[in-house]
Amino acid sequence: MDALITDTLLVSMDPGATGGSGELGIVDRGAVGWTDGELTYVGPTEAIDPNDAARTIDGDGCLTLPGFVNAHVHGRYSVIRGAAQDVPEIEWMDRALDPIGRHVSAEDGIVGAKLTALEAIAAGTTTLGEYAADVATLVDRVYRPFGLRVVATETINEVPGDREDLDPNEPFAFDRDAGREALDRTEALFERYGDDPLVVPAYGPQALDMVSMETLTAVFDRAREQDRTVHVHVAQGERERRAVAARYGEDATTVGVLDREGFLGDHLLAAHLHGATTAERKRLATAGVRMVGCPSSIAAIDGIVPPIVEYREHGGTVGIGTDQAPGTGGHNTLRELRTAALLAKVDRRDPTALDAPAALKIATIGGARALGIDDVVGSLAPGKRADVVVCDLDAVGVAPTAPEPFHTAIPNLVYGTAGAEVRDVFVDGVQLVSAGGIVGVDVDDVVVEANERAERIFADAEEEWRAAGSTLVDDVDAGRL
Repeated sequence: MDALITDTLLVSMDPGATGGSGELGIVDRGAVGWTDGELTYVGPTEAIDPNDAARTIDGDGCLTLPGFVNAHVHGRYSVIRGAAQDVPEIEWMDRALDPIGRHVSAEDGIVGAKLTALEAIAAGTTTLGEYAADVATLVDRVYRPFGLRVVATETINEVPGDREDLDPNEPFAFDRDAGREALDRTEALFERYGDDPLVVPAYGPQALDMVSMETLTAVFDRAREQDRTVHVHVAQGERERRAVAARYGEDATTVGVLDREGFLGDHLLAAHLHGATTAERKRLATAGVRMVGCPSSIAAIDGIVPPIVEYREHGGTVGIGTDQAPGTGGHNTLRELRTAALLAKVDRRDPTALDAPAALKIATIGGARALGIDDVVGSLAPGKRADVVVCDLDAVGVAPTAPEPFHTAIPNLVYGTAGAEVRDVFVDGVQLVSAGGIVGVDVDDVVVEANERAERIFADAEEEWRAAGSTLVDDVDAGRL
């Protein structure tokens, strides 16, 4: 055995495999061991000989659980964190984000993805669902070198780049050549990373209003034939609703069109869904469609709580994501769990709507199921990969914790998160975080470069940003920003 974590409060998310108690598979003095990145022991410390391991890691005073799965991320945009907050939803993409985002070069985006990766790793995320155009570059330059597991989704978008003058009440013109090129990049992604243990490719037609029906049909046909995931933004707000109605008819909805065309099924991962009706969400869940909710992003951009709780009630698979930094503010999955739980309680006027154990499940096994990789990660069980997080229960914000009459560490971790709880992080058995510090990466250098690039991007974009006329312009002129 290569390594063994001992004497830890173990939350395996797989009680059947570990003999732990309750739905979280809790073992009071548990141990987790692996060889060549594969978990070989998960259970009580007393039942394993530490001398069998080449390395032992003392987990006393810690909570050990599966690595967090952040199932929906646009990592490039972290380089323009703060670009598009506090504007009406109808303005957010076309008038606030895009005029600045167009000035993000490929190299800028790589630095943004590095920031995303570092923030995610430091907070215990071991898998990212990255969604980007030319996502292979981010995999090669960022996620693979940093050692993260990634579900790499290639964006397929046929809407022209200059969007501030697009009228959502009129059908968008489509660039079919752009769609074909993106589809070719996706197929190349599958060919290139088909055997990579840390990379799983996926199709990413951005949204129903942004891709032609011909391209969508080609994508879904290929996904069914090859048993691949199609990751789509679905029913994500008023702008999309208007554009879909303009193209497909006054009464048309995104879910209705996808259903009519036969696109629903367990190959589909739908992001957001806050613009869908209750009946439509039930239809999606019944059809096996997986969902990823992004509470901070949708609350900030749309002023809406995404239907995570409702989708679970319909029996659907749900993961959680942080979307992009100009919407959520960042990519700390633990912070996202706290936001998700609190928003759900307020939205339902029910303090039990999304409790701490359910939140942890959504960020681990739920996220793995949403991305279609739950046979590999999401829980700690022999045969799965060693994506493991060790959290310090003496960290300010989590301490003090008590084991009886219940484990206060679980709600404390979700609700008291302060950003310093994660002590150690392993992906495929390789240590990425040790004693709270990221291994082998000069974080300060990345931050310095990101600051330099952000200053240039915002300066270069100012004229176009002002011309786009979002409400942020008025805030700046009034001296509020």
